[in-house]
Amino acid sequence: MDQGASIIFISLFSGFNIAFAILSFFIWASDKSQKLYLYFGIFSLFSGLYFLLIGLSVVFELEMHYAIIFCAAIYYGIFPWLIFELIENKQRTTSSILSFIFAFAFFVLLIYPDESDYALWQIIAHIGLLGLCLTTAYSSIIFKKRKLKGANSFVVLTIVFIFLALEEILSSAAGSRFLRNYFTSMAPLDIYPILFTSILGARLSVDFYSKNKVKIKLMQSELNEKQLKLTELEKLRLQQELQFKNKDLTSFGVEITKNRAFLKSIYTKLLTIEKSEKFDDENLREILKNIKSQLLAHHDYNHFNEHVEKVNHAFRAKLKKSYPSLTHNELHLASLLLLQLNTKEIAAIKNISPNSVKVLRYRLRQKLNLETSINLSEFLNSWVN
Repeated sequence: MDQGASIIFISLFSGFNIAFAILSFFIWASDKSQKLYLYFGIFSLFSGLYFLLIGLSVVFELEMHYAIIFCAAIYYGIFPWLIFELIENKQRTTSSILSFIFAFAFFVLLIYPDESDYALWQIIAHIGLLGLCLTTAYSSIIFKKRKLKGANSFVVLTIVFIFLALEEILSSAAGSRFLRNYFTSMAPLDIYPILFTSILGARLSVDFYSKNKVKIKLMQSELNEKQLKLTELEKLRLQQELQFKNKDLTSFGVEITKNRAFLKSIYTKLLTIEKSEKFDDENLREILKNIKSQLLAHHDYNHFNEHVEKVNHAFRAKLKKSYPSLTHNELHLASLLLLQLNTKEIAAIKNISPNSVKVLRYRLRQKLNLETSINLSEFLNSWVN
C-alpha cells in the first residue's frame, strides 16, 4: 500500500472511529448502566485519534511520537475492559493489571526514551500484548460456549489479533520487518482496531437500534392504551354528567307540570266557589286573581327552557347542522323528548294541548325523514354520542 493511499485510508478510518465514539458516548449518557458503550467509546475515540495523529505526522512531517504512543496506550489499556464487558465478566483484576502494564510502558517511555531497536518500553508493552492475546482467546472460548451473538466473528477477530500481535512482537525482537514491508504509514497490528471497531461498532449500532425500536413500540402501545383509557373515562364522565343534568331537568320539568296541574285544580275549585251564590267575598276574588297571575307567569317555564338549551347545546347544534330546516320550536321539542318526557308533560311545559304536541312530533319526524317503525326518542338519543 503506497503512502498516499495509506493516508487516505487512515483519514477515513479516523473520522469513522471518532463518529462511533460520539455515538457510543451519547448512548452511554442516556443510560449509565450501558458500560459496554462507554468502553467502546473510549476505545474508538483514542484509536481514531491514534490514526489521525499518524496521518498528520506524515502529511505535515510533525514529530508526534509521544502523542501517538499515548493514544495507543489508552486504547490498548481499555481493550480488556471492553472484552470482559462483552462476555459479561465482572471480575476486574485482569483488566486492571493489563491497563497498568500499558500505562507503565508509556511512563517508561517518558522517563527513559531508549532509542534502541527493541526498547524497554516496547518490551513492557509487548508483555501487555501477550496478556491481551490470552484475554481475547479466553473470551472467544466463552463466546462459543455461551453461543453469544457474533461469536464466530469474535473468534475470527481473535485469530487475526493474535497473529498480528505475535508478528509485532517477533518483528520488533528480531529486528526484521516481515509484514511491515507492505505497510508504509502504519504497523500491521494497526489493522486490528480498524477491523474490531468496524465489526463491533456495526453490531452495537444494530443492537441499539433494535432495542430502541422495540422500546418505542412498547412506549407507543402504552401511550395509545393510556390515551384510549383517558378517552373512555372522559366519555364516561361526560355521559354521567349529561345523565345527571338530564335527570335534573326531567325532575324540574315534571315539577313544573305538577305545579301547573295543582294550580289549575285550585283555580278551578275557587272559580266554582266564586260562581256560587253563597260566597261573595272580596278576599276570595283577590286569591283567585293571584293564582291566575301565577298561572300566567312564565318565570319557571323560561328558566327551565334556559337550562334545556344550555345542557343540550351540543346536541341541538349537531342536529341543526344535519337538518338545517328544523325550527327553534322543533329543536326545543327534540330536547324535551331527549329527557324522556311524555306527551302530557311536554304539553304542560309548553302550555299547549296534548294534541298540539302530537302534531309537533309528527312534523319533527317528517323533517328528520324517519320511518314509522323508528322510535323518535331513541333516534334522538343516538345523536347524543
